[in-house]
Amino acid sequence: MNRLFNRLVMSTLLLLSFAMPAGASEVSCYGYLTEVVRSSNFPFLYVGKDKVNLLIDDDDGETVRAQLFFDTDGTGSIGWIKYTPATRVLLNTSADLDEPVALSFDAKLADGYAKCLTEKQAG
Repeated sequence: MNRLFNRLVMSTLLLLSFAMPAGASEVSCYGYLTEVVRSSNFPFLYVGKDKVNLLIDDDDGETVRAQLFFDTDGTGSIGWIKYTPATRVLLNTSADLDEPVALSFDAKLADGYAKCLTEKQAG
């Protein structure tokens, strides 16, 4: 019973870490990026956008590449994105596309992500 409870708590904390809107940690900054993607016109075919999370594949400081998924194991993949904070360009880079597709999104959420990154660099 305790293992089940611990697993539930850890799963909940993992999911909350993607959705936290404040703080200077990398995880909470990724929470802003998750909300940027959720607000976009990405074609969420298999699940509601509120169920989508990001699994960061690469973050080199200039661009972030991430898999969009809808379960805690990352197996429910629905596509890929690339985000460039300096230019605020969000691209759908899913494998089924011939070329990346530019996505529109809520600019206020991108402001939050940029502010979080600035605070992280300053701190």
